Amino acid sequence: MIICSRCGAMHDGRKWTYREENEKDKTQNRWVKGRVSVSLCPGCLRTKRGEVEGVVTLRGSFLKAHAMEIGNLIRRTAARVSRRNVGARIIREIQDDDGIVIQTTDQHLAEKIGKEVEKAFKGSLRIMWQEQDRFVRVIWERN
Repeated sequence: MIICSRCGAMHDGRKWTYREENEKDKTQNRWVKGRVSVSLCPGCLRTKRGEVEGVVTLRGSFLKAHAMEIGNLIRRTAARVSRRNVGARIIREIQDDDGIVIQTTDQHLAEKIGKEVEKAFKGSLRIMWQEQDRFVRVIWERN
């Protein structure tokens, strides 16, 4: 068993998952003791390396008026996706006068954020996939 030293995710030999709060700590199991190693999970490793697979750009006057609601939606979406996919994380969120730019470690997380913002707040959404690279650019705009 491998445990991520940064976020606490566990690898059981098949896949990385997060521990459930109500689940008994598996590392205390007598069969596991002595066989636990510490490493970085895929999400923490991508974040450390700065591996960006998706960029979400949010723009428009509507964004400025509803920045808090949109920010909460983005964080909830990222948390929900990362529970299923340990490698999906927001690396950086940059806010300036033009809007918000979000860099993600996973292209599907970037796509999901854009779709959730469009679903909740309408507006115009463009998703541009780069076939040769694992990269997606998502642009949402509403004035």
